[in-house]
Amino acid sequence: MKPKYMVHSSQARCIDSPVEQERLLALDWVIASPKPRTKDARRMRTKREQMRAAGWASLTLWVSPEQRAAIKGALHPGESYAALLLRLIEQRSLL
Repeated sequence: MKPKYMVHSSQARCIDSPVEQERLLALDWVIASPKPRTKDARRMRTKREQMRAAGWASLTLWVSPEQRAAIKGALHPGESYAALLLRLIEQRSLL
């Protein structure tokens, strides 16, 4: 059975167990659906799922302020960070 988002006047929980779902329904809990956190949350979630299914990967990178300044200095006008990374990899013949 699909997990259900269940709400009581004092709390909300996501319940996987059908037995627990039935027990809570008998105790005046109700089944609800969580609201998206932002107006575009559903669209963004769908887009992320599509990108992952197509083989894309999201990367997060933490750099120091000095490294950030060096990266900004290496960017060509209008160039994205992804394009910069690919350009530098090609220049170094790493691909």
